[in-house]
Amino acid sequence: MALSHAKSVPDAEDIMQDVFVMLLKSTLVFEDDEHLKAWLISTTLNRCREMHRTTQRRKTLPVAELPDTRTSPPADEKIITKDGAIWNVLGSLPPNMRSAMHLHYVEGYSAEEIATMAQCRPSTVRSWLFRARKKMKSALEGKDAL
Repeated sequence: MALSHAKSVPDAEDIMQDVFVMLLKSTLVFEDDEHLKAWLISTTLNRCREMHRTTQRRKTLPVAELPDTRTSPPADEKIITKDGAIWNVLGSLPPNMRSAMHLHYVEGYSAEEIATMAQCRPSTVRSWLFRARKKMKSALEGKDAL
């Protein structure tokens, strides 16, 4: 069912994993196998709807069309300098700033969405982004060696 709704094997696997994690965490007591089956079906459908809603808001590509980034960072000249200095500077930031920068600029999440994930306030995320940009600018201009 997840595969027919998601139309992608990796997305269907994610949905199935989410549903079974929810089942393991659930404190529900099922009356019989039919009750369990009904719960699994309705939860899977709900998770499929949630996945569909989130992918409609974000630009997404099928997994097969994603660029291969295992060997080196993407070669976008606007973002990456010749020697990969931006990736080095990004990697040297504190974890909260590094995560916020990645989630915001690479994954496209808003400050509010990142705040939900990090369990903090959106203003905190905006501060991390501001400070990270400032540190990166200083380091890339040679003023500060992080």
